[in-house]
Amino acid sequence: MKIFISADIEGIAGVMRPEQCAPGHAEHQLARALMEQEVNAAIDGAFAGGATEVVVADSHAQMTNLRADQIDPRARLVQGKPRALSMIEGVEQQRFDGLFCIGYHSAAGEPGVLAHTINGRAFWRIHINDLVMGETDIYAAAAAEQGTPLWLVSGDDCLQGWIAERYPEVDYVRVKRAISHTCAESLSPQAAQNALRTAASAAVRQAKLAPARYLSAPYEMRLQATKPVLADLFCLIPGVTRHDGVTVGYRAESMATLVSLLSAFSYLASTQA
Repeated sequence: MKIFISADIEGIAGVMRPEQCAPGHAEHQLARALMEQEVNAAIDGAFAGGATEVVVADSHAQMTNLRADQIDPRARLVQGKPRALSMIEGVEQQRFDGLFCIGYHSAAGEPGVLAHTINGRAFWRIHINDLVMGETDIYAAAAAEQGTPLWLVSGDDCLQGWIAERYPEVDYVRVKRAISHTCAESLSPQAAQNALRTAASAAVRQAKLAPARYLSAPYEMRLQATKPVLADLFCLIPGVTRHDGVTVGYRAESMATLVSLLSAFSYLASTQA
């Protein structure tokens, strides 16, 4: 039984401010430790449930948040960027039985703690096949394309409602309640870790079969940028079409192509920072 864990930071208990998510800021040092603890709880639970292999993809910012010496030594760790599959890089290397998305958050434009989609400074809304997409949706769809179903998600109560509506078969661990974009009521780190450990173990033991895919090819993406100059930049990539001043589109036959494109968009946007 092989488990792939994609780990973000905004959905971790005790994290609710942008500075906590900013590498180099003193507050990030505390937040990364909380992130490590929740990831380790998920790893431990997965092995307790019968997993034989666990791979973790560090998936926030520069994707170097998790300190290797602080991570359960039974797991392997994917870090750094650029990487073609971004937050699920490594899932394509072998067949994994299930995907855990730990520390995730709501989509841009939706309620929730630190809600955004991939690059909050560049992307306002992302639709695929006319559905608003958050990071959970995008990377779960890309993992499903590789044969790996989504089994477990953790984050705040707003994302919990989103997951319950779109993926009712998926287990969820709510580690905090959103009060505003930058305010939350969190479980204690210990309580959050205990809940994750229990849920991860149960998810592996249950080993649910993959449901029908939420999205199917071809994939029509429509992205609203935060300002027109970003849409100008995105249109420099062949195949990208212009819809209006801030909206671009792209058609792909695979989610992997869209994930790589979004990563390229994000890099282009950084030139305008």
